[in-house]
Amino acid sequence: MSKTKNITGKEILDSVLNSYSQIFFSTSKVLAAFLVLISFFDYGAGIGGLIAVAVANLLAYYLGYNTYLLKSGLYGFNSLLVGLGIGLAFQPSVELYVLVAISALTCFFLTIVFQGVLGKYGLPFLSIPFLVTIWIIGLSGGELTALNISERGIYTYNELFGLGGHTMVRLYNWLEALVDSSFIRIYFYSLGAIFFQKGLLAGIIISFGLLIYSRITFVLSILGYSVSYLFYILVGIEFNSLSYTFIGFNYILTAVALGGYYLIPGRTSYAWIIILLPSVVLITISTQHLFQVFHISPYSLPFNMVVLMFLYALKLREKRPGGLLETPVQLGNPEKNLYLQSGNLKRFPARFPVAASLPFFGEWEVSQGHNGEITHKGAWRNAWDFIITDKNGKQFKGSGDFPEDYFCFGKAITAPFDGTVMEVINSIPDNIIGDVDTKNNWGNTVILKHSDDIYSKLSHLKYHSVEVKEGDRVKQGQLLGKCGNSGRSPYPHLHFQFQPTPYIGSPTLDYPLGHYLLKGDKYTFETFSFPQKGQVVANPVKNEQLAKVLHLIPGQRISGEILIESIKTGTQIQQSNFNWKVNTDVFNSTYLESEEDGSLAYLYNNGNLHYFTNFTGKKETPLYWFFLAIFKVPLGFLPNSSIRDQVPVNMMFGGLLKFLQDFIAPVYLFLKVDYALEIKKSGDILSSGDLKMISGITKRIAGRETEKYDFTINIKESGVFEIEILANDLKIQMTCRNE
Repeated sequence: MSKTKNITGKEILDSVLNSYSQIFFSTSKVLAAFLVLISFFDYGAGIGGLIAVAVANLLAYYLGYNTYLLKSGLYGFNSLLVGLGIGLAFQPSVELYVLVAISALTCFFLTIVFQGVLGKYGLPFLSIPFLVTIWIIGLSGGELTALNISERGIYTYNELFGLGGHTMVRLYNWLEALVDSSFIRIYFYSLGAIFFQKGLLAGIIISFGLLIYSRITFVLSILGYSVSYLFYILVGIEFNSLSYTFIGFNYILTAVALGGYYLIPGRTSYAWIIILLPSVVLITISTQHLFQVFHISPYSLPFNMVVLMFLYALKLREKRPGGLLETPVQLGNPEKNLYLQSGNLKRFPARFPVAASLPFFGEWEVSQGHNGEITHKGAWRNAWDFIITDKNGKQFKGSGDFPEDYFCFGKAITAPFDGTVMEVINSIPDNIIGDVDTKNNWGNTVILKHSDDIYSKLSHLKYHSVEVKEGDRVKQGQLLGKCGNSGRSPYPHLHFQFQPTPYIGSPTLDYPLGHYLLKGDKYTFETFSFPQKGQVVANPVKNEQLAKVLHLIPGQRISGEILIESIKTGTQIQQSNFNWKVNTDVFNSTYLESEEDGSLAYLYNNGNLHYFTNFTGKKETPLYWFFLAIFKVPLGFLPNSSIRDQVPVNMMFGGLLKFLQDFIAPVYLFLKVDYALEIKKSGDILSSGDLKMISGITKRIAGRETEKYDFTINIKESGVFEIEILANDLKIQMTCRNE
């Protein structure tokens, strides 16, 4: 591998600190500081850990491995654990630290191997490299005659007295007396054991660090430990043994990994913690007895086995239940993942990879929806029937005695999404009104393949109207045929469904439409939703001018001015210029970066919607106001249409309220931030012209409105944004232009 670019001092420091915090699936510098501190409770272990991290990270840098992964600590944390374990086991000496360095090197290359092997299946390598390395050392221990077994921890009071005299001894006794409950005591012992520390104080400090870093992680550590404790009691296993073995942390790490890191925290992830932890207990007990034969510990093997087993099982699913969602992108802690995902369930529907449009032009009414009262029953319940009606609700002109009298008859039917034509039926005559063809139930039909397990079927098409043939590739919106009255159809309509197979008669899929307009007093833009009976729906019509100005390309620059005034006094508070640049990160995510303050606004554009996904950096800056003003904008719309969404809680709330919300966020959100946008007017809806939009942000606590921001956005035909913001006592005027 080629050598990477020169690494900075900050990046070196990040790689070291993150190697510590990665053990808790974190890159928190605060948590890392706590962990570095407790690692030196045994100075031999502390020094061994630092040497191991240095060796692993230097190797990663010298050999040219990914700088992002290096800075994140992913190449160093397994070696850190090895260094801590060896440093604790033997008396400090030159020979020991040579062994630590060699072991760290071995562990690093094992990390690369397992990263490659498990990465092919989309699985993490966890602490498997550490396990293999520490077992190698453990099995070799009897032959390492130049090293002396450590006696630290045997004569606790002598060691404490040497560190701090009578004061340190009294502090130790005070803590021991304070934590009288064996249940609580072993919890702290188990936390400390993650860093090979046997003292009560180490566990207390780690728990405090977890509380500061993430309330969800803190709660999960207690939940994982408590469930395991109860299972020990239930089946009669002696629990006190965990106070002197390095295995109790398996329960805590399993809960933290599955409850809040690899899965979006929620009721379902918490429930799976309760279901899986008894298995971890049984594996822990059994492997402990097995490994005793070789005089080594299973260490974190049970945690690795259960987590990898469960994650691999999730990879093989055909369906993805809404409550059991894998974390798409890690944002640093479980709270951020949860708050982002709570607003992104519809914007980033991982279980809905096909963003299908309505398979027609114009406005159509749903005559029968899912679980319909006529034919949409049982395994075939998830389907829609569409017709066209006039302003009086009639679906035909004149007497309605002939198919041609019906408004939908002969209208164009289009591909809902890109795909391949799997089956075509095109030779069934259209029925006379009121009659049905029960022999050819579906009539003229086109079946499209969109993915390996998602197909669409469009039925009752007009006789000899199908324009495609089997094997053809089609694009979203391409003409397939015309609406007819063939098959089991008493009057002209379109039957539309998703299904898991390419066969006629296949059961249906409970699968939503990606984007559509719902007609009411005004049009609302719906995202991954299900039209209901009686609703009138239409496809959005893309406004080319809006699509152009919101199509932000990496390397593009945006400049502008901002003026902030006090509404009450009319005095000017700030007037300045700003410059933003469009960039991409290692995950190929696009973001706007402020050159003045370094804040980042992540965005996504799928051709139908522009939406911001995340914001990091300073609040109440020009980029932050821009982020809020156009948080979500449909690129296709009708005049006076609207769209609604929710802004992640952590981007608008902070302090004590946010701290309290974190504890119960997986179960209940009492903090919410609503977003609404309305298209007020446009020139020619299909072409260019000045656009006016009004958006609003509403902060709510327990359903009660507490604060509101109002935005007026004018997009000139030239592409210039003019934004006026009313927020509290502030009037903010921004002008943004593409360079």
